[in-house]
Amino acid sequence: MSDFLPHPFWNFSLELYAGEGVAEACLDLQERRGCDVNVLLFCCWLGASGRPTLTAERLRSILAASDAWQSEVVKPLREMRRRLKDRSWPGALPETVDAVRRRVADAELAAEHAEQLKLAGLHTPPADRDRSPEKRLRAAVGNLGVYAVCLGVIPDEKDRKAVATLMRATFPALAAPEVAEAVGLAA
Repeated sequence: MSDFLPHPFWNFSLELYAGEGVAEACLDLQERRGCDVNVLLFCCWLGASGRPTLTAERLRSILAASDAWQSEVVKPLREMRRRLKDRSWPGALPETVDAVRRRVADAELAAEHAEQLKLAGLHTPPADRDRSPEKRLRAAVGNLGVYAVCLGVIPDEKDRKAVATLMRATFPALAAPEVAEAVGLAA
C-alpha cells in the first residue's frame, strides 16, 4: 500500500472499515441495495469532517462521474477475484490460482483507492472544525439518506441497523442511543 497517494479520506476509510462490524455492514448494503462502498464511506467522511450535507443534485453529479470507474474497473476486478476464489480450476495448481487471486485483489484495492481520490476531488467543501459531533452525525446520516434517495431505496430496519453500525464507528464518542435515534432506530 506504500504506493498509494495519502489522502485524509483514504486514511479515514481504512480506519472506519476496520471498525467492528463496518465491513459486514458495508458489504450487506452493497449486496442488498447496490451501494458503492466508497460512496458510503465518502458520505460518512463528509459528515465526520464537518462538511455540510450533500444535496441530491450534487450527489447525483458525483455518482455520474464515478459510476463509469466503478462499473468498468472496480466491479470487473471484484467479479474476477470472486470467480478465482469460488470456482475450482481443473489443471491449475491451487497455489497458483491463489497467487493470481491475491494480485487481482491488490488491483481491486488500487482501483478503490483511485475511486476515492476521484470522489474527494469532485466534492470537498471546506471542513468546519468547530461543528459539534451531533451536527456531524446528522450530516453523515443525511448524506446516507440522500444516497438512498439517489438509489431509489426506501430504507428498512436492516438498512438502519447497517447505518447505525457505520455511525457508531464513525462517531465512537457519541452514545449508542443518540446514534440509534439519528438513524431512526427505536432505542
